[in-house]
Formats: sequence, structure tokens, C-alpha cells
Amino acid sequence: SYTDWQSWMWKRGQGFDVVTYKGNGNIAGDQIAHSLNAVPEMIWIKNRDETRNWPVYHKGLNGGTDPADHYIYLNMNGTESNDAGFWNDTMPTSTHFTLGTYGEVSNAQQYMAMLFSSVTGISKCGSYTGTGISGDNTVTLGFQPRFVIIKNTSRSSTSWVVLDTLRGWASGDDKSLELNTNNVQETYEYADPTSTGFTLMETGNWTNRSGDHYIYYAHA
Repeated sequence: SYTDWQSWMWKRGQGFDVVTYKGNGNIAGDQIAHSLNAVPEMIWIKNRDETRNWPVYHKGLNGGTDPADHYIYLNMNGTESNDAGFWNDTMPTSTHFTLGTYGEVSNAQQYMAMLFSSVTGISKCGSYTGTGISGDNTVTLGFQPRFVIIKNTSRSSTSWVVLDTLRGWASGDDKSLELNTNNVQETYEYADPTSTGFTLMETGNWTNRSGDHYIYYAHA
């Protein structure tokens, strides 16, 4: 009876992998194997046995310097934080990612991890700094995006903005959703896709506040 549903789906392989594992009971340094065949640039983890947040690793956290010492939550609107309890301050490799001691990642329970990496011409994980000037801040991807997730990591009360061309993302008003809320989509001018990336049109907190740091994932 429902018609206005939408899904975004990834196939395991180049640029994306899913791993299920059982935590080791909060012992730091547990290494989890993956099949991405590349270094993960973004990781989402969910405890499947207990009500827990979704911790995120992203290569752009901490300004891209030692991002494994930082985390941010996918289901919340907060800033990134400095804490080695998630990734044990250990960068992921092309074969493994490393866990800290927190229950969001390493209780003796069942977990799911989703791993993303950039693929030339297809997808990209990256970061940028806001300018606060509409049309003055262009992110270069090397392809025209059909889908993008953007999060301000510097400022609280900012959502994970999702834009895609199927619902409506072009020059003009954009149909936005938020990963961390159950809100209906809204119409707002956040960014314009280009043949090689996207240009930020907002001047506010969520995508282009002057001096704020942002992470993103984009797909062609």
C-alpha cells in the first residue's frame, strides 16, 4: 500500500564490502578481515544484538590527520570526537580494520560493518572546508554525481544530508533527506551537481559554513 519508498543499494565488490563478525569482548586491537581489496575510506558499524549507535570511520575526520583516533555517529547530528575506543588509533588496511574496546564495535555480540572506498570515475570519499559563499566552493570528484552524503563534522545539530538525482537534485531546489532523522524530504538549495563534481550553493551550517569541516561520500 506504500508507493513513496526509495532504497539505495550497493553491490559487494569494487568500492563496497559488507562484513559480519562477532566481537571479542572489548579487547583492544581485534582485527577484522574484509574483501574490499582496497583501504577502506569510510566504515559504518552496527551492533546487531543490542541498541547501540552507528559509529563511523572516515578518512576525512580530524582534518585527514590520524582519522583512526576519531569517530562520528551516523544516527546522530553531533560533531566528530577524539576517542581511540572505536578504531584503536589504528588505520585500516587493504585486508583488515582494527577495533577498540567500546560496545558499539567489540562486545561479545554480533556486528555488521559496511566499508566504502573511492573508485576512479565511480565513487569518492573525501572532505572539504566550507566558505560561506554561495557558488564559490566546488568539490571535484572526477565524475558527475547522482548521489551524495554530506556531514558537517565541526558543528553539532547538523544532519547527514542526502541528495540524489532520482528524487530531484539539479540546479535549483534540491530534495534532501537526513540519515539521522525520520523526517520527510525537504526542498532546499544545498548544491548543484556538475560534470566533474558539485558546487555548494548553501551558505549555512549543514553544507558550507565558513571554516567548518565536512566529510562526504559521492557516487556516479
